[in-house]
Amino acid sequence: MRKVLIVDDEKLIRKGIRTILERNVPDLNEIKEASNGKEALDLLLSEKFDILIIDIRLPQLDGISVLKKIQNLSYKPKIIIISGYDEFNYAKECMQYGARGYILKPIDKKELIEIVEKVKNELQEEENNFRLISLQRIMKAKMFESEVNNIIFSGMDVSKFKERLKDLEIPSDEKVIAVYLLWPGSFSEQNDFSTEEDKLRLSKMLPQGSYVSTIYNQRKDILVFAKVAFCYQEIKKNYESLTGRKLYMGICDLQESFENLKLLYERAYKAALYSFISSKEIEFWSQVAWREKEKFSKFERVEKLKEVILAGKQKEAITFLESIFNCEFFGRYSADSILAVTEKLYIHIVDWFCHHVPKKVLEIHEYQDLDSILNFTTIHDYVNHFKKFVYEATDMVTSLKGILNVKDEIDEAIKFINQNYHKDINMAMVANHVSLNYYYFSSIFKEKTGMSFLDYLNKVRVEKAKELLANTNLKVWEIAERVGYKNPKHFARIFKEITGLTPNEYRDAQKSLQE
Repeated sequence: MRKVLIVDDEKLIRKGIRTILERNVPDLNEIKEASNGKEALDLLLSEKFDILIIDIRLPQLDGISVLKKIQNLSYKPKIIIISGYDEFNYAKECMQYGARGYILKPIDKKELIEIVEKVKNELQEEENNFRLISLQRIMKAKMFESEVNNIIFSGMDVSKFKERLKDLEIPSDEKVIAVYLLWPGSFSEQNDFSTEEDKLRLSKMLPQGSYVSTIYNQRKDILVFAKVAFCYQEIKKNYESLTGRKLYMGICDLQESFENLKLLYERAYKAALYSFISSKEIEFWSQVAWREKEKFSKFERVEKLKEVILAGKQKEAITFLESIFNCEFFGRYSADSILAVTEKLYIHIVDWFCHHVPKKVLEIHEYQDLDSILNFTTIHDYVNHFKKFVYEATDMVTSLKGILNVKDEIDEAIKFINQNYHKDINMAMVANHVSLNYYYFSSIFKEKTGMSFLDYLNKVRVEKAKELLANTNLKVWEIAERVGYKNPKHFARIFKEITGLTPNEYRDAQKSLQE
């Protein structure tokens, strides 16, 4: 569907052209009119038109002046000139400004239709060519992106990578800088389509000839290769505004050729990490390369923090955590060291609690994001979330006596059951015996044994009953009493549920086996 602007100071001519077009030329969805050059120019600057039919002689601003002023429009309409016989020289000048057709007054209906159809066909052909070129560019960009990720993650041989670059008509010895756009935080709503939209937006902001690739990680970070430096801060600000996402930028400002792409990536990524870790938003590799040699070696602090938490010493635990996450830690040590410490903190403390504490006692899933600092938008958010975990963990330790030393308590509970199964015991009695909260004991007992307290007690009692049925002549009701059941019918029902046989059927089966 095409949009047309008709410009002529004579109303009858405008209406005549409109009528001819509406009746004879399909796919013209909107036709607008202007009676002078200024009105036409205002419309052309504020709206997109596909076809402009304009008279040369116009009040306020002539047709040639209008054409001169629209030369820099990003989307210029196809121009058709209408004029009288004495304006032919003006018409020739109009051709210099992109006019595609020329019609003499009085306007011939057939001629007008033919030239508008011709212009429509040109528009369609140009759009088809543009789509083809765009598709080729997109395919080339995706192929380049795939090769970038291959060299980064799959260990592709450099010589093979150079061959692929040659196929893509990219000089492998071309010197570029690398810019890594790091998206920290959780963005589960981000999909492939929105990622491609982001890249398209970014491409339009970057210097011509830049290469943009998505990194195939969970965050879908972006890696840019540019031949020249650009205004990083402005690009960052504009891009954050467009996407609504917080980003950190790492720049490998030491130029390398494409054959050293993996090195460019590693340096730009590390610079982005330092940008995030130091809360600087933009960081240059040349300014932080020295940190790679600064290794954190005091890993024993992690175990010490764990001990303090298990002791329930909240204030001391928070102080100790702050002594790890101090300014020196985030401002001096290598990114690898910082990642190693945070990973160790998660595995040895947070994940340890996950496996030793009932989920109902500590909502551990709330802290699973602590497995990576990059799950948070800022390093400050990460530290605060870890502090929240420490507060909750120490509160839990304080409120529930012996909450983490559960192995001995459960072993003692099992021993007590095995020794007292024949008595009228219940869970409250056993929980009290091992000095654990009733609710907590119920949860931890099931987690450690795989069954509820009552199921475990019935299992022990039935096992003892099986021994008595096989090795004594005691009556069933006597055996029921000896293993802790006051009601023989209840005993028989439980026995069959567990063994699949009644007590008498089990005794008969055992006698047959012995014979």
